[in-house]
Amino acid sequence: MSMYLARTEAGSRLHRYILRESYCSGGVFLSRDLVDLGLDPGRVFVYSGDSSFHIDEDFLKGLRAQGVAAPYRELEELFFPFIDPYIKTKLQPFRNRHAYRNWRPADEALRARAMRETHAMDRRRLHFLRLGRTSVETIDKTAALYTVLLDKSRDEIEQLILAREQALPPREYPHYLFAVFDLQRFFPESYARSIPQALNRDQMDAHFVAEVCRLAADPEFWRGYKPARCLPDPLIRYLIMYFDAAPEQSPAWTRFSRSSRSRRFHSGVRPDADRMSRPQAFSILGLTAEQLAGMRKKDLTRIYRQKALELHPDKGGDTEQFIRLTAAYEELLPSLP
Repeated sequence: MSMYLARTEAGSRLHRYILRESYCSGGVFLSRDLVDLGLDPGRVFVYSGDSSFHIDEDFLKGLRAQGVAAPYRELEELFFPFIDPYIKTKLQPFRNRHAYRNWRPADEALRARAMRETHAMDRRRLHFLRLGRTSVETIDKTAALYTVLLDKSRDEIEQLILAREQALPPREYPHYLFAVFDLQRFFPESYARSIPQALNRDQMDAHFVAEVCRLAADPEFWRGYKPARCLPDPLIRYLIMYFDAAPEQSPAWTRFSRSSRSRRFHSGVRPDADRMSRPQAFSILGLTAEQLAGMRKKDLTRIYRQKALELHPDKGGDTEQFIRLTAAYEELLPSLP
């Protein structure tokens, strides 16, 4: 059994916290509510000095009455993020400073179990959130990452993933979802993973929705999760993440462009050489100011994709021309509605 803090919606930009427990029943890990902590889990602490505190005894008695006998240290670790900020600042440098001494790498049996008992979707999500990328080859070689998923209910896993997704910049959402739903496998283009926004958007949307529906109907994935009459909350979150992110805001293009510019800068090329003027951008994209005035962002994106497919290095194009095309696109895009 393991305890964790679950975060639920409680109004605009507010979250309600519930202390929950994962437990095994009939070979399936389920979850149950222990204590509703409201908006502030830090209320379990009692302060008795400049930096002295302890967990409220009535709170501990309530847990024991439910048959929960969690180690005090485990509870303190769970609630520490919500402790008084002043105390947190003072104690943070001394916490877990000897933890490395007890660290041991996952043995072969544990790594094999992690690969055997975890879902591919969870592995892809955790892999991307930890390493910023995902592929079949690297996922299979990082089994130790997934041991944290073992012996947890579906709800606890979703709460763990949700907490880590909070650190994901919104500009990364399209790339994240493209990777974790493994949409690349539906496209034969060699550049599908590196610049997914060059792919047909309608086809990508259709594949994404189909994969969401397929996952929603996967009984193995949702084992032990509270049945829902509609899509489970995690999948609703992904639909919002996907369709709220404008295609032109994806980092896929700018990442390639910036990395290429960085290589040129370190090789001695002045940054000024990469600056793109509007007249140059018009010329590279084959547009006039009058034509641009009648466009929307999606129109410019369509033109850009067409030219990018011709100039991309994977298609035999010239890297320098591809970089300049991207710079031209980035120069003109912000001026469009």
